[in-house]
Amino acid sequence: MDDNGIRAVKITIQEIFQRRRAMTIMLCMAYAAKALQNFREQQITDEFWNNQTNVAYNSVFGQELVEGDEVGFFLAHTVEYGVYLELANDRKHEALRPVINELLPEFTVNLQRIWA
Repeated sequence: MDDNGIRAVKITIQEIFQRRRAMTIMLCMAYAAKALQNFREQQITDEFWNNQTNVAYNSVFGQELVEGDEVGFFLAHTVEYGVYLELANDRKHEALRPVINELLPEFTVNLQRIWA
């Protein structure tokens, strides 16, 4: 194989990697939205904690995370006391981690489909 052939193979591999990375980011965006939707559907009936003002409920958001080679998604609170909602009483009323963990098996299968 000549230099042009090698260069073409390298470009093709790079393009495949970039497409799969873009699909991974889109998958993370979709699962961040899905996690937020699942949280809201469950918490609207006070499944995790007692909503007295809905401030904490309305402050939860989901987002994809892209930092260098790392890609993922998360749920978070924007209220200062969000950490107490999640960690107090031996995590008795935590909401965010269970919602993410519930989606993890499905997310993993879909991620493997992209990179297989």
